[in-house]
Amino acid sequence: MPAIFKQNASISLPSSEVPVGGSYDVVVCGGGPAGLIAAVAAARNGARTLLIERYGFVGGMSTSALVTPISEFRHFGKQHIGGIPFELLQKAAELGGANVTLESGNFPVNDEILKLAAQRLLLESGVTLLYHSWFSDCVVEGDRVTHVIVQNKAGRVAYEAEAFIDCTGDADLVRAAGLPTTKGDVLQPATLWFQLGGVDTDALDYLFRDAVDGMLPVSETIRNRLLELNEEGEIPIFGGPWINKFFHDGMVSINVLREATDASDPEWFTRTECSLRENLQLIIEILRREFPEFRDCWLAKSGIQTGVRESYHIVGLYELKHDDILFPKAFPDTIAKGAHVIDIHANDSNDQDGLVIPRQEYNVPFRCLVPRGSVNLVTAGRCLSADGPGFGSVRVMATCMAMGQGAGTAAALSVKHGYSMSAMNFEHLRETLIAQGAVIDFDNVVDPQAPIALSTYPAVRAC
Repeated sequence: MPAIFKQNASISLPSSEVPVGGSYDVVVCGGGPAGLIAAVAAARNGARTLLIERYGFVGGMSTSALVTPISEFRHFGKQHIGGIPFELLQKAAELGGANVTLESGNFPVNDEILKLAAQRLLLESGVTLLYHSWFSDCVVEGDRVTHVIVQNKAGRVAYEAEAFIDCTGDADLVRAAGLPTTKGDVLQPATLWFQLGGVDTDALDYLFRDAVDGMLPVSETIRNRLLELNEEGEIPIFGGPWINKFFHDGMVSINVLREATDASDPEWFTRTECSLRENLQLIIEILRREFPEFRDCWLAKSGIQTGVRESYHIVGLYELKHDDILFPKAFPDTIAKGAHVIDIHANDSNDQDGLVIPRQEYNVPFRCLVPRGSVNLVTAGRCLSADGPGFGSVRVMATCMAMGQGAGTAAALSVKHGYSMSAMNFEHLRETLIAQGAVIDFDNVVDPQAPIALSTYPAVRAC
């Protein structure tokens, strides 16, 4: 007999004692691109740091969802992200798992090697790792978070800290602490990335050429045929497709599948995961049938989860806006830079909306990472405070990593010097970041150039 689910029902749970598993200076929730860098930064600045991660590895969307390349470290000839994020990519490159020489600043990574490189970086920096553990709740006393509670095979366990960093992507800790968040009525769609072998990469070489403006071209022939098939109802909506060579001849990584969803709604997101798995099989069959380059292709790997672009945002002390991307400002609390094209993936069509390329990098203020009313909790990554167009650029992984270095450094300084997150010593924070390799100069505000507006994503043909 099928189970009967009662809507809007609730139960009362008996109160229980939760053991405290440890006490730290800084606890980071979430080991994605922002979280792992935040943990390294906190530890290197003298904080006893715990990183809590739900999987058995770190890297977030870059390793669990296979998102590659990591965008973008360099823009129009200038490297605008250095420090710990670039160190991580260099470490992966030394193991043969990244290419950090591309002028576009879009650096391809091998997800398996990145897992190892990131883990080594964390352990060498003195970070304590806790894998296979989900953030569950927190304890708030007065205006401070005192403990986070995780759920794992040992049950419920609490961890105490002086400062906390929410790098869950969905502002889980911020929401549990009762601090303000927002979620748009229309969210960017999710994507299931995958890797194929047996592809004629020589025939696709025209797609793999570097570009200083950071734009990854799509094949006009492939896109136009997929648009026809979508119009005929044979395939669902899609993006790109963006096809990236994956280190070895015959191997590619592809971003094409997309679907509207809300990753903070488990039932909806479950349906999305199921749907995209079916669509993955369909699109591979279509690629084999329609395009000679893919006639002998085979599925090497797909993300262990669908890649998420957007859910909750914090209501921060500052909201990064459209004009802040296109006309950079010398924020006194600049802790990171971004430069990615404003790129809003439509969740109900095959289009990219709001396409504008900044001509120079822009500045990301620390206040975007601080929830209003926060004393000892800061965020990093895609849950930052930003409007739609601003988020369309700042959400990418290299910029999230740079935010992570800023947040981790701030957390360590707050413990050492008693700074509140809402009243951070910006000068001290910036001095520390610069000394540790972060690129946060104000050269980009001296003579800003007009941005480049596009009507459609660039498509190219084979020569």
